[in-house]
Amino acid sequence: MDKKIIVVIPARGGSKGIPRKNIRLMNGQPLISYVIRNAKQSKYVDKIIVSTDDEEIATISARYGAEIIMRTPELSSDAIPLDPVVYDVITRLEKENYKAEYVATIQPTSPLLSTKTINAAIEKIINDKLDTVLTASDDRHLSWTKEDGRYIPKYEKRVNRQYLPKEYRETGGILISRRDVISEHSRIGAKIQLFEVPKDESIDIDSDMDWWVAEKLLKKRRIVIRVDGYKEIGLGHVYRGLSLASRIIDHEVIFLMDRRYQLGIDIVKSYNYRVVEFEGDQIEAINSLSPHILINDILNTEYGFIEKLKEQGIFTVNFEDMGEGAEIADIVINALYDDGLPYSNHYYGKDYYCLKEEFYSIPPKGVNRKVSNILVTFGGTDPNNFTKKILNVLKDIPGEFSINVVAGMGYSHIEEIVELSKNIDKEVGVYNNIKSMSEFMRKADLIFSSAGRTMYEIASIGVPAIILCQNDRELMHIFGGSENGFINLGLGVNVSDNKIKRITEDLIENFPLREDMINKMKSIDLKAGADRVLNIIFDNYFKAQEEKS
Repeated sequence: MDKKIIVVIPARGGSKGIPRKNIRLMNGQPLISYVIRNAKQSKYVDKIIVSTDDEEIATISARYGAEIIMRTPELSSDAIPLDPVVYDVITRLEKENYKAEYVATIQPTSPLLSTKTINAAIEKIINDKLDTVLTASDDRHLSWTKEDGRYIPKYEKRVNRQYLPKEYRETGGILISRRDVISEHSRIGAKIQLFEVPKDESIDIDSDMDWWVAEKLLKKRRIVIRVDGYKEIGLGHVYRGLSLASRIIDHEVIFLMDRRYQLGIDIVKSYNYRVVEFEGDQIEAINSLSPHILINDILNTEYGFIEKLKEQGIFTVNFEDMGEGAEIADIVINALYDDGLPYSNHYYGKDYYCLKEEFYSIPPKGVNRKVSNILVTFGGTDPNNFTKKILNVLKDIPGEFSINVVAGMGYSHIEEIVELSKNIDKEVGVYNNIKSMSEFMRKADLIFSSAGRTMYEIASIGVPAIILCQNDRELMHIFGGSENGFINLGLGVNVSDNKIKRITEDLIENFPLREDMINKMKSIDLKAGADRVLNIIFDNYFKAQEEKS
């Protein structure tokens, strides 16, 4: 594309809405620097001119690589439109025997306007043989106007926004014209087209609110959560990813999941997050998404896997990683273990547990002297079928209490449990794949569970609990100990029904012990964990970016 293309950036010094806004620091850089940088990165732009009446703007713009043309006083007032300003620039260049074929006016108040969009708009005007191309955004709403003192709708029928006809608003970001159609009073030719830009790129800084939004968007990063959920590993990893995602408001979140494990994929999709499925090489899948931050919640990682990610410049955060990859990950979060590798970027213990959103708003639970309801819940899959084991124990324990069984989506014995419940001389409710676990916990006076993440949810409400570990790894989850209000019976497959029955009967009768267990749980602050984790991730990420620059 052998065409002479110049960019004119008009930047007066007398802005009033936000004083000195063109050189005010946005995320540590002068506002005008963003459009200069993005225009310089265009493969089509030959020359960048900043037209200004302000020496400080001129100095700063020159530092970022722009050429400067100082305006005359006649072109520097509030009332002067941009047409004569742009005409002044190109006629001065032409007096020096430099004639451009296309002139792009880019506002310094469009910091989110990307190089990709600049290139695409230039390609549009040249390839389609147009006179003028200007950027616009779809701004359809249920709009009204006022005529003769009356408010009149501009729409024919009230429908949801997405069903309204498109209505375009000029963004002011770019206006490109063929040189031949530019005069002192116009840059608009006969052949004109709008160039629709993404919503974030349409922001024009005119108010404090615009400034705040732009700064947020400039800091926006792509976060990829690499996680799976299936019977063998359970669904806790998936729910932690969802818990983090629900608190990441300022950034783009994508879940990357192995296509083989549909159970976890279906759960994430039910929460309406974007899910990218892959098969085969996960490094290739990760790179295809170009993440700034990768959150691995896939248990132990290999050294070579993390090494390849680091070579790509991807900031890596690993959860519950006890593999060799943990040695070089940027951050390792391990709420289930209280000790590990002695590295400064490793964070261990209950302070870093990420509660689900539903556990933040639940009202405080009182202490009941009588056990009226027992909850049995062993996670998403319950691979050892402890649910059945506990029900067989509870059916022989005397007392007037009801039982709720909550099984996860991956639990494969639900019909068997329903049949078993019919032979128990108590009120038994069997529930599968619920979304309000906090309410079941709050109603319970005693809970049976495994030594996974459910322990933290139990403690956040304050309910006495008896723990059976599903495997050797859960034996290492030392949060579920007596100091935190739990009775932990160890590896569940090694615990006899008689022992469970004896301990359960003692606990039902021993109100002071249950009260002590509750008080220990309530002394633990678990609600700050997710914010603490996200602060660690983003503080370290942005610090690393500053050090690189």
